[in-house]
Amino acid sequence: MPKKQYDIDILTFIRSLSLETFTVTDISRHLLEVHLKMFDKKKNATQFVYRHLKLLEKKGIIKTLTTNSQKAIVFCWAVQSEDTSKVQTLPQLENEIHDRIISKLQEKIRLYRAEMLTNIGETEAYSEWVTEMPELADDVKSNYQHTREQAKVMLGKVKGFERLLAQYEARI
Repeated sequence: MPKKQYDIDILTFIRSLSLETFTVTDISRHLLEVHLKMFDKKKNATQFVYRHLKLLEKKGIIKTLTTNSQKAIVFCWAVQSEDTSKVQTLPQLENEIHDRIISKLQEKIRLYRAEMLTNIGETEAYSEWVTEMPELADDVKSNYQHTREQAKVMLGKVKGFERLLAQYEARI
């Protein structure tokens, strides 16, 4: 079953509560007070909070306090000072992810375009050779056909990745 998407910046929300330590239950309770209509069930809010707290923990924004006597996981801020300029917010993290995806797609486009142009140049070289030496056409034919097919494949990849890039950029 797909996860429901909620338009809540959980990091900003937690910061607005001014809590030094907190649990999933604490944040869920506050979240339901503010966004009651957004969540069908308390369970949905709890799952949403848990997933995002774990994401923030993975990114190093918050950390888990080790307590053996409690069942609940207690979180605290990884950086206790007031200087939060070094801590990335979720929108900044999302921007980094978007930039990485765009850069990866652009790199693939450059790579396959270069390969395509190399193959096109190679087919032109074979064609030129056959023009100069028609008696060797049979020897060159298989190489010519192979590189021509490779050029078509690379063109397809370039077009595919360009289409993916355009779709992705239109979405963000």
